[in-house]
Amino acid sequence: MRFTRGTGTASLAALLVLALAPSAHADYSARTRLGWEPNGSVYAIQRTGDRVVIGGAFTSLFNRRTGETVTMSRLAAFDAASGELLRGWNPSVNNTVEDLAVSPDGATVYVGGRFTSVDGQVRTRLAAVEADDGDLVAAWTPTANGTVRALAALGDRLYLGGDFSSVSGGARSRLAALNAPSGALVGGWNPGADSTVNALEPDESRSRLLVGGLFRRLGGQARDFLGALDPATGAVAAWRPPAACQDSGNPCRVWDVSVMDDGVYAAVGGPGGRLVSYDAASGARRWQVYGDGDVEAVSARDGKVYAGGHFAPSFGTVERWGLAAVDAATGSVDALFAPRLNVTLSTFAVDAGPDQLRVGGQFQQVNGQPKARYAEFPMLAPPTVLVPEGSAWRYSDTGADPGTAWRTDGFDDTAWASGPAQLGFGDGDEATTMTSGRVAYHFRHTFTVADPSLLTQAALGLVRDDGAVVYLNGVEIFRSNMPAGTVTAQTPASGTVGGADESAWYSTAVDPGLLRPGGNVLAVEIHQAAVNSSDVSFDARLTVR
Repeated sequence: MRFTRGTGTASLAALLVLALAPSAHADYSARTRLGWEPNGSVYAIQRTGDRVVIGGAFTSLFNRRTGETVTMSRLAAFDAASGELLRGWNPSVNNTVEDLAVSPDGATVYVGGRFTSVDGQVRTRLAAVEADDGDLVAAWTPTANGTVRALAALGDRLYLGGDFSSVSGGARSRLAALNAPSGALVGGWNPGADSTVNALEPDESRSRLLVGGLFRRLGGQARDFLGALDPATGAVAAWRPPAACQDSGNPCRVWDVSVMDDGVYAAVGGPGGRLVSYDAASGARRWQVYGDGDVEAVSARDGKVYAGGHFAPSFGTVERWGLAAVDAATGSVDALFAPRLNVTLSTFAVDAGPDQLRVGGQFQQVNGQPKARYAEFPMLAPPTVLVPEGSAWRYSDTGADPGTAWRTDGFDDTAWASGPAQLGFGDGDEATTMTSGRVAYHFRHTFTVADPSLLTQAALGLVRDDGAVVYLNGVEIFRSNMPAGTVTAQTPASGTVGGADESAWYSTAVDPGLLRPGGNVLAVEIHQAAVNSSDVSFDARLTVR
């Protein structure tokens, strides 16, 4: 995965409204754990075994709990479980580290950047250190004549990308391959790119090496900012996704790439920063989420894509500050995961690990508290589903106005009909068919919570055609495609919904403080844009952590 710096800004030219599929929410807490803070930017993060290595422009790390400062020059390592600094792991690098890669056996950490020495020994923009103790690998001495911005280890090879034109004396235009154990330049592997390479990432099959950057030609063939190479030969793969954005004076570029299952995810900067998903087989664009600044880092894990950058406050159709989680299948922004990084200075590195989401950059605060340049967000316990999709609901399809008492747990709904979701008519996918010809339909579902004081997050997912207002224990928690103000049984939705939007899921965070010990009620009113609407659709789910 490539983590790097960005300089361009982007306007939010448009907001892309996305269907939100019912899926597990982000696996990480939005609250960072306490830990060490570098005094300069973090550009790269790599996990190897029981430790985490970071690289960047820092020269020391500060412990806010103890007040201690420890000298660490551009490379540092932490114990993955505790987050404690490994003080003996301390190679000294004389200039910026841009990227890191780990050998397949986990024994070696490869380092690329702008530096010319490590531990006082000449190392020209490339180095290797032992993963267990940080000692410089003495016999590993390849060189590059320009910045190395991207590294990827695959088999017995180390691939590098950046701004160089030669590697170890051999002509190589921004791309090269080394024999990883020896550091020797691989002859014949020489595709070249016509501009900067920022990202290198093997695909899931390890049969292609994905390449992202500022280039428009890769291996002599037209490829707009993103392409793929044969790792063995360097030949350009037929895979050709459409350009992530259009270059209009503010150069478009791919800053970072991540892969998962059948998807390729690109962090994009330039005219309209965005996160873009491509089909790994065809290259077709599946979805894109716009931000009001560059997306500069991406890491995919367990059905979620985690994006970092200097977008703030807009990402998709919601407020996000420098870090967001997105559903990999649909591009929907996670409703619960919303940490706030002060991103006047950017987020450059994101690593979604099995224990922590690790983030690096220039930020100075997280969630309004001092937390500089490196943060770890712990893994959460699996979510609990209080109201599953497809649940049974009491409903009224008479068209009568039930007033306001129906929204509360004290209302007697035993005279109402009952049936499982989806409820509706006209689409053919209903589990329960209701009567047509009404403006409004009303639904209630009761459920129990043992101890809501233990919960920190809640999220609602909703299918609604056309509009809806949702209440939890009598308090309105969500309004979608409905006018503001008082709503009655004769209030039409704000607009007609058609096509895929009729079965789309929409999501919102919910205050878990609204839940009560014992019985609770989720109440939903669905409104049509016109009384003669041809169809109605409704389903809902409520999850908590």
